[in-house]
Parts: sequence; structure tokens; C-alpha cells
Amino acid sequence: MSDIKDELQKLVEKFNLSENEKKEKVKDLERTIVIIFDNGEIYHTKLKDGKLSDIQEGKVDGDITVSTDVETFKKILKGEEDALSAYITKKIKLKAKLMDKLLLAEILK
Repeated sequence: MSDIKDELQKLVEKFNLSENEKKEKVKDLERTIVIIFDNGEIYHTKLKDGKLSDIQEGKVDGDITVSTDVETFKKILKGEEDALSAYITKKIKLKAKLMDKLLLAEILK
């Protein structure tokens, strides 16, 4: 498993183990999230019943598609870079409906 896949899986596990209001907000949603890195790695996860599935490799059709470089993504996960700033400066690109963009922001917190 690659380093970034490990980081993504930890993010999934952290979200799934959390017990807070953000999980209540997403309990009835079903979304597929695709993450595309500039080094060619592509991963996806599915949000269903308030939980994210384990990270899988490969591209699928997604409701939310995130494109970025590995370094920027790791900085966001570590809290060294703000996701909104990265989005504004186009270090991270999102292809999704507005509500899904807000959902992703909640998951990354």
C-alpha cells in the first residue's frame, strides 16, 4: 500500500470512528468520492449510511472528484495548509455540486 493510500485510509477510519454532528448530517447521503493525484495514483471511497468505505485503487464515476498533488494533500491532512486556501489557489480542484463540496469540507475537518 502506498504512503498516500495509508493516509487516506487513516482519514476514513478517523471519520468512521468519530461520533459527532457531522456524521448525523451525512447519514442519509450516498456519494462516491474519487481522489486523483498528479503522480498518477487514483483512489475512491463511498459514503453510505454515515460511513466511508475502505480506500480502493482505481478510477470510478464519482459524485465528488478531487484533483491535487500528494504534497498539498498531506499538508491539508496535517493542518499545515488550509483546504479552502488550497482550493482558492487551485492547488486542489473539486468537481462536484456545491452541497457536495461543503460535504467534503466537513469530512476533511
